[in-house]
Amino acid sequence: MVWTETKKGTWVDELDGAEKVFYGMSQAFRGVGKEHGSVYVACKIVAKDLGLNLSLETIIRNAWKRLGFDFPSLAVIVDGSNKVYQAASAVQAEQWVEETFSVNTSSSVDEILPTLHSRKLPYLVFFPSSSCILFHASHWRIDALGACMVLNRLFDLVSQCAAGGVTPQWGLEYQNLSPSLEDAFCSSKVYSADMKALAEDIRKRNFEAAYPSAGLTYDGDNNTPPGLSHTAAIMLTTNSTRSLVAACKEQGISVTAAVHTACAKAVFETSKTSREKYSCVVSANMREHLPVPPSSNTGLPPYACGTYVTGITHTLQRDDDFFTQASQLTNSYRASWDATKYMTALRAIYEIHGKALAASIVTNSSRPPASNVTVSSLGIVDKYLRRDHGVIVVEEFRLGSAIMARQPTLYIWTFQGQLSLSVEFNEAYYSRGSIELQLESIKGCLERELGLSLELN
Repeated sequence: MVWTETKKGTWVDELDGAEKVFYGMSQAFRGVGKEHGSVYVACKIVAKDLGLNLSLETIIRNAWKRLGFDFPSLAVIVDGSNKVYQAASAVQAEQWVEETFSVNTSSSVDEILPTLHSRKLPYLVFFPSSSCILFHASHWRIDALGACMVLNRLFDLVSQCAAGGVTPQWGLEYQNLSPSLEDAFCSSKVYSADMKALAEDIRKRNFEAAYPSAGLTYDGDNNTPPGLSHTAAIMLTTNSTRSLVAACKEQGISVTAAVHTACAKAVFETSKTSREKYSCVVSANMREHLPVPPSSNTGLPPYACGTYVTGITHTLQRDDDFFTQASQLTNSYRASWDATKYMTALRAIYEIHGKALAASIVTNSSRPPASNVTVSSLGIVDKYLRRDHGVIVVEEFRLGSAIMARQPTLYIWTFQGQLSLSVEFNEAYYSRGSIELQLESIKGCLERELGLSLELN
């Protein structure tokens, strides 16, 4: 199914494939009032002194409203098994802003993040005292890179709105509704034997061959409910980032593979089990495999507001040395799977293993919960989120997701020439100190194996 107008101004599409799985995962902890996997981006911005006629918060608010025209999927809600969009008028657009935008003068980003869980709509917060912008949305609606692209557009619109802007023709924004990953690729709804076989192979790879994996030792037991999601991070200086990139290039390995390997080594060192393998899911951006959409003619970034990622499982053996593992990962990221076959079978893949994926988030007494670290590399964020937008400049960037399970997520990215390693974890299962030790171990491994001395910013 694709977006269909079921009655005047009401557009409906089926909650499909990947986004359906992510929605199911997000609801797994609804019973304790929490949402798993929701995505956030926080940016510190600086406004240039250009003699603005309106306050910065008013300009940001106006830009956010205008963003709703470019990306109407920000206003889509889930109704049963469907996504629903109600075409907006100027009045309805204002109502949407009232529901989704606020100015906070008393709290920090970390204090307000937990309050944004389980919202039907995304949310944007401006913090005047720290000059920060916080964007938060459910993962079924958008992925990490998409969130960067959406904010990039928002900051461009800030400049346009500061100069007066143009009032959009509300009622036509439905033309910008995002297709699902499967619809964007025209993935078949009729499964061939080969598609079913591939889907079953992937299920086995993710849930049988990869399990059990070496993992972190967590606090509590199988019945311990989740607490708040937190972040621990390190950032390398520009010079150290350059040195790391050069050292990896000299060895023929990617920076992501090097960090992933160092993470595996850290887990092997601290794990109380003697398991011989370390498996984890690595996010793969699928946008490069999608056809050029009609929106590319509008100046909007293609496939921004949607979930256009998938997860590929990679497994490392304990006894292999650093460079064997890093070389394996570098090659595996690129050549361990056939993207075209995978995309063609997307619906079969998510139908067959979607339930298993959602169920794995919730504790099952017959199968101890996994505590391995998942990896998500954004690469060079500047490709998706520029620093200079005319009226404002993005000085700082951080990204993460709400983690309610025992599997922390390691985010890897470079912004403005500095590499960041950021771990999202749940306080019920890990102390901040234990996660910071993991980050120190990753840094130390990179230094030893690559012959570097890495400085933190």
